[in-house]
Amino acid sequence: MIQGNRASLSIRSDTKTVAEISAMLGLEPTDWGDKGDLTPAGRAGRNYAPERLTHQRTYWSLTENVDEPSADDQTGFSALRALVVRLEPNAQTLMELRQGGETTLWWSGDSDSTQGGFVLEADLIRYLSKLGCDVFGTAFLAEDNEDEDAMSDGDVEFRHG
Repeated sequence: MIQGNRASLSIRSDTKTVAEISAMLGLEPTDWGDKGDLTPAGRAGRNYAPERLTHQRTYWSLTENVDEPSADDQTGFSALRALVVRLEPNAQTLMELRQGGETTLWWSGDSDSTQGGFVLEADLIRYLSKLGCDVFGTAFLAEDNEDEDAMSDGDVEFRHG
């Protein structure tokens, strides 16, 4: 089951500044950079290609984190739901922002097993549809230590074939 999970809205714009996007949405970003500003790699002085050291487009991002979902939430999407609730009143604005850029939702979750089970509830799908953003997702799976545990007891494993 998915435990901790994160969701972000990322906006990249050729026509708007961070301040303009914030004013349009009525929200402050958790990460941002206007075109020409240093990226985190640029601020750290990394030896990367020049286009990776400064923002080539305005970047605006809002992130929700849920480290431990409530006991009654078995979906794995609590962070995405929290983000969607904040963004839903801005569906029209997100459409306008796509005219000079792109809007993307990102989700990632940490599984407590080697399976990344989650549930996309119908109402969440409807809200996502209203926002009109593509959703990219990743489930990080726990390692299967069963074989290692068996070997740690001093057992010898024989395989045939």
